Amino acid sequence: MEQEAYLQVYRHSLAHILAKAVIELYGKDVQYAIGPQISDGFYYDFVLPQGVTITKDDFKTIENKMHEILKRKEAWTRREVSREEALELFKGQKFKTELIEDLPADEKITVYYTGDDYIDLCRGPHVDNSQELLSAAFEIRSVSGAYWRGDEHKDQMTRIYCYAFPDKQQL
Repeated sequence: MEQEAYLQVYRHSLAHILAKAVIELYGKDVQYAIGPQISDGFYYDFVLPQGVTITKDDFKTIENKMHEILKRKEAWTRREVSREEALELFKGQKFKTELIEDLPADEKITVYYTGDDYIDLCRGPHVDNSQELLSAAFEIRSVSGAYWRGDEHKDQMTRIYCYAFPDKQQL
């Protein structure tokens, strides 16, 4: 795989690992939205349970949870699902259901499982196994607020930004 394409897959896969880590740390009430790769890493948007705030003091805990997840060497499984099945899989996840409802009726809907307990709405591609990310060089760089879909009239979310490169020297 060409270096730039690999970097995109690498970063996007790590974004899913971040989402899984946040859910494991802060509970199933976490609403998770999107997590694209960007020029020097990736971010992921969340609405956290009431009373939960992520600050710089939490970065190391989240990073450690991400490393713990990677050490599980979980398989990534891609599935195409019907609109109805997708809505059922993401019942209670308002941002995922909104994204599904906004898709054209004939659009193929794909989901990715990471291990048995994490699923995300995603076109991919991703790594085949989290083992491929064991040597990942990543670091949470900041946390900020963001509006869902950039609209100030919609939910305010917590956006976690991470740097991510193939080796620590680039970090």
